[in-house]
Amino acid sequence: MYKKPAIPVSARIKQARFLAGYLLCSPLWAFLWYLDEFLYPEYKRKQVKPVFIMGQPRSGTTFLHRTLAEDSNNFVAIRHIEWRYPFITVQKLLNSASWAVILLQKNYWPNSSAGKIASKMHPNKLSDWEEDGIFYEECFLHHFFIFLRFPYPHLLDFLDNFPALPEHIQNKIILTHNRVIQKVLFLRGNEYSLYLSKEVTSHNKFPRMLEYYKNAKFIFSVRHSEDFMNSLFSLVRFSTNAKNGIDPINIPGWKEVFIQRMQRDSLLLRDLCKNRVKKEQQVRIMFNHFNKNIAGSVAYIYDKLGLHISDQYHEYILMTNKSQKKRNRGYEYEQNRYHGFEQFDEFVDEIETEFCDAVDSCSSFIPSALLQITQTNNKMVEPVIQKSTHHNIAHIKSSNSSTVREQKALPIYVD
Repeated sequence: MYKKPAIPVSARIKQARFLAGYLLCSPLWAFLWYLDEFLYPEYKRKQVKPVFIMGQPRSGTTFLHRTLAEDSNNFVAIRHIEWRYPFITVQKLLNSASWAVILLQKNYWPNSSAGKIASKMHPNKLSDWEEDGIFYEECFLHHFFIFLRFPYPHLLDFLDNFPALPEHIQNKIILTHNRVIQKVLFLRGNEYSLYLSKEVTSHNKFPRMLEYYKNAKFIFSVRHSEDFMNSLFSLVRFSTNAKNGIDPINIPGWKEVFIQRMQRDSLLLRDLCKNRVKKEQQVRIMFNHFNKNIAGSVAYIYDKLGLHISDQYHEYILMTNKSQKKRNRGYEYEQNRYHGFEQFDEFVDEIETEFCDAVDSCSSFIPSALLQITQTNNKMVEPVIQKSTHHNIAHIKSSNSSTVREQKALPIYVD
């Protein structure tokens, strides 16, 4: 155990408790996994057709992911609770249990001062659509997120260096991840469903993922380093504090290791986008312009992916666009300069020029009748989205459902 004054005994106890819980629950998780294999072997026939949302953290990827996930005609995304309990048997039980609605509304963040700020920066209930990193963290203990629980500088590479793992371990992780997606597709997908993924902090596994999913599509969301790093630095500090009760900035070497990691990730992301992923398999978007013109940006994404936007989803997007303009962030963070991101920022500049020109032309895809919705008396119109209940934890309305969505206040998510 890393013995420094910055790591109090209380934090070490929390870390030990986390590891003990993982160890004690492992036999149960193994049993439930093989129970699915026995009861529902047909789930493995489902074909996974992924669309990977990638970018640096705090680059609008959460907002993008959760916005696109509302289109159940085209996409299947995965909720936090499904990543945490990736078992068909468990999800069917939760679907039928009235008490599950309480579990769904459970906040991932603790009710502490740091937890409350982290919750504002990244809202996360167990019912929320969440990124694949939740699965890698909670099921394999191998992801950048583990660094938030164990913020020891010398451990970061060990906790999240996917290429350094033995090849058979890499294959097992990728295959298990694929099986979890197949389970969710079995529960509520159809033959046309695209799996909507999000990964922004562990890019080093994607050269292998590209080998596994040769026809995958990618959406790269980018933001200049000065903006995403200031926001990310605050979130990582508050997240670590919420989980351990310590501010990692007080740990010798932590800040330097963290910044170096983000510099490497930026270059890796640039390399993936420019050299590894074929141009016809990717969509590049710019964070700040996406937020200003959500409807035009989504039209551009759908055009590039070859997807159809339903009138119902058009309406949802226009309401989201209007709500986003009225958003109050509710938190502040320091403004600092970070060096070593010059190549990445030049790459972002290229995407910004390309994206702005493209979105302007795609805005014409939006039906004029729907545009009138946002102009009626300048009043806030309530968006229409599916209401989350215990009946749709793992069974959100299927793509051919004709059920009219219930009205509900729009949740605003943003990185």
